[in-house]
Amino acid sequence: MIYKVRIVDEVYSGMINIFFEYYKIGYATTSQQIARLEGTYREQIPAIKQQIKHETGLTVTIK
Repeated sequence: MIYKVRIVDEVYSGMINIFFEYYKIGYATTSQQIARLEGTYREQIPAIKQQIKHETGLTVTIK
């Protein structure tokens, strides 16, 4: 299994969503929303990414 966290900055809705995703090569990705932040956290996204990576050791991507 491959595990990762994806941070999505939804510019039009003004929200930031954080998803936990996992998949096995050749199979569909399963994605579960684990957090939803106000757009005011937009400038803190790099720090949030680093903290998640440091605490969990997972790959973190920003979209």
